[in-house]
Amino acid sequence: MPERPGRQPPRFSWQRSLLFSSLIVVAFFAATEGLLRVVGVPRPVRVGLLLRLLDTDITFPFLRADADTFWAPIPGFQGEFLGRRVSINALGLRGPEAAADKARGRRRLVTFGDSITFGYGVADEETYAARLAERGRDRGLEVLNAGVTGFTSHQLLAHLRRVAPRVQADYVTICIGWNDMTRRAATDRTYAAQLARSMAVEGLFERIHLYRALRNLYARAAYRRLAAAPWTIARVPPAEYRENLGALVRLCRENGIRPSFLALPHRKRSGDAPPDPTYSDLLRAIAAELQVPVLQIGDLAYSTPLATNESLFIDALHFSAAGHSQLAGTLVPQLEALGWL
Repeated sequence: MPERPGRQPPRFSWQRSLLFSSLIVVAFFAATEGLLRVVGVPRPVRVGLLLRLLDTDITFPFLRADADTFWAPIPGFQGEFLGRRVSINALGLRGPEAAADKARGRRRLVTFGDSITFGYGVADEETYAARLAERGRDRGLEVLNAGVTGFTSHQLLAHLRRVAPRVQADYVTICIGWNDMTRRAATDRTYAAQLARSMAVEGLFERIHLYRALRNLYARAAYRRLAAAPWTIARVPPAEYRENLGALVRLCRENGIRPSFLALPHRKRSGDAPPDPTYSDLLRAIAAELQVPVLQIGDLAYSTPLATNESLFIDALHFSAAGHSQLAGTLVPQLEALGWL
């Protein structure tokens, strides 16, 4: 008998093979996505938005992530920090509620800066902005506190752009610089560019749980990489600090706001090395070039004739309640001379 030929396997064209493979891949990822939706995957943490990566290991309960300024105060926050009362009003500023619109016949001074201005370690009513508000209340001047812990001049520029026109500021004081010279793995400008690219992608894919899971794995790896990287780069190098100060002044003047700089404070005590003068000197140089007044801070400066000013500080940079009160008293005659108070 003739031998029966064996059964030949079916043949697929390359188009059918590609379609079949694609269906398998889609089915796999669909099953994975479905499983992750059942299990639940938190939204990805954007690398570097945790303050410990850019600023400090302390957790600040009154701050949240922000696309423009990296982090920002939480409007409506009421709580304590370091045993002191912290209130963030609806405008996102520290202190009691304030109307967005000024009362008729009133003027507004807004104090911008970092944790020195925010009032690290003191209560709402103990900050120099609050003390100035008490003195200006009967003299037609409202004072609002727009300081934010950890800010550099890079962040402050975006913060000023957002806040000053909204609160109808007439005058602005700016105290910024010490965080700029802090050493990290990347400058604030570099980090901001990376964040913008990351968020452009996340806007499309953040609802996909598989993407979230992969993004979180990446974040953990990035944290380890950042922790191991040498922190040798200033968050805001001197040249960028100069540019930022100039941009802050231009932004104020474009909005009809009169700006001033606050001299950078520093604790002085026996045995301490003097602070690096680079940023302090730059601030004074830019102020002279742009004809911006520099408000002096008296014995809160390292150059004080006192042997020590330690009682006015809680650490190397942040004022005690007594320091804030003394600064307000030092500023009053200078604000009077400017015609602001």
